[in-house]
Amino acid sequence: MSSTPKISIGMPAYNSAATIGASIESLLGQSFEDFELIISDNASTDSTRDIVEGLAQQDRRIRCMCQPENIGANRNYSSVARAARGEFFKWASSSDWCAPTLLAK
Repeated sequence: MSSTPKISIGMPAYNSAATIGASIESLLGQSFEDFELIISDNASTDSTRDIVEGLAQQDRRIRCMCQPENIGANRNYSSVARAARGEFFKWASSSDWCAPTLLAK
């Protein structure tokens, strides 16, 4: 990955432990690899943060932002968008799975 990725993917999250791991894995398995995945955990009360931090240690494309307190959905989305560095931006849900060619297309 270059220092400025082609695509920034923004994933706001809150209490997503049941689904976020598979959602992240579907993005990491993309055929197009020049992206950053920005995940902002909005002070989840489940293990969302632990899952995200564990995956971030395994893949440098993941940027984890952990809010110290719940800042509300709008501010969490805004913080993700402000952190983006890519030429293009895509939103992702912490509960969706993406086909491996989604970004390439």
